[in-house]
Amino acid sequence: MKLLLITNLFAPDELAGASLFSDLAAFLRTRGHDIRVTTTFSYYPAWKLRPEDQGIRVRNELYHDIPVRRVQMYVPRQPTGRTRLLSDLSFLKSLVLYGRHSGWEPEVIITALPMLSQCLAQRFLYFGRRIPRFIVVQDFAVEAALELGILKLPGAGRFLHGIQRWALRSAKTLTTISPLMLAKLDRVVGSDRRTIFIPNWIHGSLQAEIDRQEAQPEERSQFRLFYSGNLGIKQGLPDFLEQLANAGGSDWDWQLRIHGGGAERERLEGIVSNMPWCQLRPILEEPEYIKELRTTTACLITQRSGVGANFLPSKLLPALATGTPVLAVCDPSSPLGQEVRLGNFGEVVAPGDSPALRAILQSWRRDPSLLMKMSVKAKERALRYGRARILKQYETELQALAVNRD
Repeated sequence: MKLLLITNLFAPDELAGASLFSDLAAFLRTRGHDIRVTTTFSYYPAWKLRPEDQGIRVRNELYHDIPVRRVQMYVPRQPTGRTRLLSDLSFLKSLVLYGRHSGWEPEVIITALPMLSQCLAQRFLYFGRRIPRFIVVQDFAVEAALELGILKLPGAGRFLHGIQRWALRSAKTLTTISPLMLAKLDRVVGSDRRTIFIPNWIHGSLQAEIDRQEAQPEERSQFRLFYSGNLGIKQGLPDFLEQLANAGGSDWDWQLRIHGGGAERERLEGIVSNMPWCQLRPILEEPEYIKELRTTTACLITQRSGVGANFLPSKLLPALATGTPVLAVCDPSSPLGQEVRLGNFGEVVAPGDSPALRAILQSWRRDPSLLMKMSVKAKERALRYGRARILKQYETELQALAVNRD
C-alpha cells in the first residue's frame, strides 16, 4: 500500500502520540508498505522549536528509511487557548500548501485527533481524488479545550463542535482507544461512518527495554509515587499536589517524583519549591523511565475533573507492562477510571478527595500484599495491549480501505 501519515507529533518528539505514530510508521515500513509522513518540526513537550528548525518552511528527510516531510507550524512560547488555535490554523495552512509529497499519491491517508487542523486538512488535501481517510481519535480536542477553559471564545462552542464533526466525517473509517470514547465518537460522527475500537499499544522500543531490564530483578521502593509525562492543564497536577498535601499528616512519609515537560511546568516549579517530599525533574530517556517504573511503589496518573471522558492517557500502558500498580486520580466514570477498576491493577480516587487518597495510601502501607496483587493484575492486563496484534489490526483496516476505494 501507499500510505500517507499526517501527524503533528513524530520523532524526535517525545511523549503523547509521538512515540506511537513513529512506531506505527516503522511497523508499516517493515511490512513492505510505501509509508510516508507529513509532520511539523519537533517541538513537544517543551513547546519550543529546536534552533536548527527555526525559520524553516519545509524540509524533507528520512526516518528509518521513511520519507518525512516537515512543514512549518507556529509554536507559541506560552500555550494558551488562543495561541493553540493560532498554532492549529498555521498547521492547517502549511498542510494544504505544502503537505503533499511531490510526484507521489497515497492510496490511504492516516491522521489523528487531537490536532484538529490535520483532520480538517483532509477536506482539502487531494481534493476530488476520492482517497479514503482513516482517523485515529486519541482525544476529543474541542470538548477538552472548552471544558477546561483553555479556549475561551464566547458563543464559539457550537461552531467548533460543528467544525470538529465536519473534519472527522472526512474519514471513511475512524478508530478510538476506549469503549467509552467509541460510544462518544458514534454520537459525534453519525451512523454512516465506520467506527471501531483499537486500543493504543506498548510501542516497540519500550517493550524491548522492558524485556532487557526484566533480566535484572529490581526491588520496589516503599512509599514513592512516580509521574512521568506531559505537564499540561488537563492533567491537573497542581491541584493534585494540594490534594496530596492535604492527605498527609504527622506520620507522612510518601515521596513523589515528577518527570516531564509542558505548559504547566513553570507553575509546578513554584509549587514544589515548598514541598520537600516532591521532586520535579526533566523527562527521562527510556532506560531510566523503565527503571523508575520498576522501582516505584505506584505510577501516578492524573486527570482534571470533567475531562476524563475525552481521552485515555498513554502513560498507563508502560505501567501495565512493567507490572507497576496505578494510582489514578480521575473521575471514576472516565475511561481511565473504568479501566483501572476493570483490571484491578490499581486504585481510583476522585480529584480533590484528600481523605480517600489518604485512606488508599495508608492501606498500601499497612498491607504491601495489596500492591503485589495489583502488580500481577497489571502484567495480565498488559497482554491486551501487545504491539503485534494491535498494529496488525491497523494494517488490516488500512488494506480494506485501499482495496475498496470508490
